[in-house]
Order: sequence, then C-alpha cells, then structure tokens
Amino acid sequence: MNRSIQGLCIILGSVVVTAAVLAAAVAWGPHQCGLVFPKIIGCAIGSYESIAGGMIAAATALFAGWLAWSGVQVQIAAEEKRAAADRIEVERVLQDDLNIFAEALGAIFKVLERIKPDADWETIQAQLSGVTLGIERITSDTWLSTSRKMVTLLGWERRRHYEELFDGLEQLQKFRDESAFRYPHQHINEALQVVRDLSWRFELLRPDTEQYFKGRFRRAGKAWTLGHAVEVQAGVADRTRASFDPSD
Repeated sequence: MNRSIQGLCIILGSVVVTAAVLAAAVAWGPHQCGLVFPKIIGCAIGSYESIAGGMIAAATALFAGWLAWSGVQVQIAAEEKRAAADRIEVERVLQDDLNIFAEALGAIFKVLERIKPDADWETIQAQLSGVTLGIERITSDTWLSTSRKMVTLLGWERRRHYEELFDGLEQLQKFRDESAFRYPHQHINEALQVVRDLSWRFELLRPDTEQYFKGRFRRAGKAWTLGHAVEVQAGVADRTRASFDPSD
C-alpha cells in the first residue's frame, strides 16, 4: 500500500471512529439533540465537547505519528536503494579490474615458470623485466587503497574474499623490483608460490579468470588443511601436499 492510500485510510478511519463514539454517546447518554441530520452532528459535538476534543486530538496525534513513521520508512527505502546501487557499481568496477589483473598475473605466472635459475643473469634479467612490470601495475598502492574502501560496501563474505586478494597482492609487492631476485632459484620459487595462491583468489572472485591460468601448475596432491600446515611448520609432516585451495 502506497503512502497516499495509507494516509487516506488513517483520516477516514479516524472520522469513522469519532463518529461512532459520538453516535454511541448520543444514543445512550443524556442530550437535547433532535435526530435530524446533519444538525445532530453539531449538537453531539456541542453536548460532548470533551469526548469530541479527545477523539480529534487522538486522531491528530495518530496522523502526525504516521507522517513521521512513513517519512522514516521512505528514507530507509531510499538508503537501501542507494546502497544496492553502490554495491552493484563496486562489483562492476572491481570485476573489470580483476579481469585485466588476472590476465596480467597469468602472463607473470607463465614467464616465472619458464625462467631457468641457472641461466646467465642477463637472460634472467630480461625475463624479470616483464615480470616486475606486470607486478608493479597490478599491485598499485593507489588501487589497493581505493579498492579496500570500496569493498566496505559489500556483504561480509564477498568483502572477506576481496580482502584476501588484496593481502595476496601486497605480498606480491616485494617482487616489484628486480633486486628482489638476488638469489634467482630461491626468489623465483617464492614469487611463484605467491602467484599460485593469487590465481586461486582471482578465480574465486571471478571464475572466468581460470582461462588465464590454464596449463599452469597450481596444485599437487591434496590441499593442506590448517592442521597439516601446523605439522609442517613443526617439522613433523612432509611438504608434498599443496599449500592452498580455494575450498579451504
């Protein structure tokens, strides 16, 4: 029921109730009113001023309360509509960025896997130049800062997934410069692990980004559980199981 109909119903209802109360007073109470319409209305109001005044005051208070309540409801509905529109816009903007960044991450993944740590430094450096360029673009501080603010408009589950992606991108930031690969064999493997984990994060938020990671090695055996990770850290379990799976 829209606001206009609600208001009309309250007014008509107040009039009907007031008329019914006065009619009952005239029918069973003392009065000098003749049963002639519409004179009886004025006579009833004059004879029972306190009742009529109380009913009119109650009706006015009811209508004023309804006006305030309906105004709040309109404001709430407008806020909900605006929030829903903001969530849609945030998802649209971020999803476009995710597609671009996932494609770049796939290229970084491909190059890192092809680097041979025992090759001469000039060859490795040439390959790393492309890797660091891509990493610098997809781990922009400005983009991360703005995106973290944007996702505060989303639901908790969706926001958590985005925050995990942002955390992963921040971990990748340390590889934005070629100097981070001073020990190629070790540091390339470290970068690959971060990239592997990030590939799952992208795919979780936008499933069609899987296309950019086809053919890449992303898992081996059963995914680690938190308990297994604790055992590995303590040195009482092996490391042959994959370290990340989006289902964890």
